[in-house]
Amino acid sequence: MFRSPMRYDPDIVKLIVQCCCCLHNFLRSKVLGRHLYTPEGMLDTEDVHNGEMQRGEWRKGPVNGIINFVNQGENRHSNAAINLRDEWCAYFNGTGAVSWQDRMIK
Repeated sequence: MFRSPMRYDPDIVKLIVQCCCCLHNFLRSKVLGRHLYTPEGMLDTEDVHNGEMQRGEWRKGPVNGIINFVNQGENRHSNAAINLRDEWCAYFNGTGAVSWQDRMIK
């Protein structure tokens, strides 16, 4: 689903991403058993105190299913998508910022 462009209105894409995040968080919860969905060492982990990232096992395997994008037209986002991106950028760099986020960018 996330390996190709989404051809939906930005509001619908926002809902799709939020739903996927909720599902992911639920599957990673202890309720279902985190080790069944994401075995130990599979995902990247990060130390928020020193900004170091440990790469997960998923990076070592072959990349399947990812294809090169072909020209889909103008290759320009809609104005609504650009506005939503700018809104999120302002939020995550302002009110929604966390104290350690700048250390994580290298």
